[in-house]
Amino acid sequence: MSEIAIAVIILLTGVVIALVVKILLIRKEVRNVSGQMEALVSGQTEKMIDISFADSEIERLAGLLNQYNDMQRMIAASAVRDEEHLKDAVANISHDLRTPLTVMLGHLQLIDRSGLTEEQTRRIDIVIGKAQHMKDLVETFYEYSLINTSEYEMKEEKINVSNLLIDLISDNAPALEAKGLEVNVDVPEHSVYLMADRNAISRIVQNLLTNAIRYSAGAVGIALSEDGEEVDLAISNPVADPEQIDADRLFERFYTGDTSRRSGGTGLGLAVVKELMQKSGGKVSAECKDRELVITLRFVKISA
Repeated sequence: MSEIAIAVIILLTGVVIALVVKILLIRKEVRNVSGQMEALVSGQTEKMIDISFADSEIERLAGLLNQYNDMQRMIAASAVRDEEHLKDAVANISHDLRTPLTVMLGHLQLIDRSGLTEEQTRRIDIVIGKAQHMKDLVETFYEYSLINTSEYEMKEEKINVSNLLIDLISDNAPALEAKGLEVNVDVPEHSVYLMADRNAISRIVQNLLTNAIRYSAGAVGIALSEDGEEVDLAISNPVADPEQIDADRLFERFYTGDTSRRSGGTGLGLAVVKELMQKSGGKVSAECKDRELVITLRFVKISA
């Protein structure tokens, strides 16, 4: 073998070795970028990708990824600011609307109907009903916006859930009777206690009862039970058209299974329930099975 051939072989061998080393280095640096991106995406770190690499193209790629991550952070921060501004705007508008609506209702209810015709009385009753409905909607918007502010405080106290539940059922008796709904109540013989905010728990249960009364196609079921260290409260009602209900979306803002909006619901009642349950350290879930909607609240119990 000539010296030239040997030199060519040695040169080619050196080139191959250099290429192999280059490929291994690139693979190592790609794994490095991939690992940093995985940690960043999973939330394990907020540190930007290290852009000091031997390969200039990988270094350029890392720089572009950092620019993209920085842009996404700015978009997320802007979305949070916009959300806060929207909540403040809704709270302010709702607050400003409450006073005139209350005044309107007051004057309508004080009107002396003694000199009115039957038709005039009927029309006033319609106006009062619509004004009251609008006031209820404004109150719901105001409540939801207030719950989502940092100013909303939860004040824990020992609550007898059994008594609170019976009181709320009694308060809703007229609405249940107006729709001809039966109530099936299943509660333990002994009192069940929670450490929570009384107003929050009352609002949660009231919203669920209102939802059940509004959409029930039959009876309303209320079951309170204890399971180890937890307390479950399930409120159920049969539904006429279960295909219209997406149980996974029930707690989204403005979602309502009533696509026609004939029920007058805002889709905020159950969103309020979810927010308050989270603030109370509990969980809420919904399931539509066998033409029945069941919403279950789960709390951590305390001893009597």
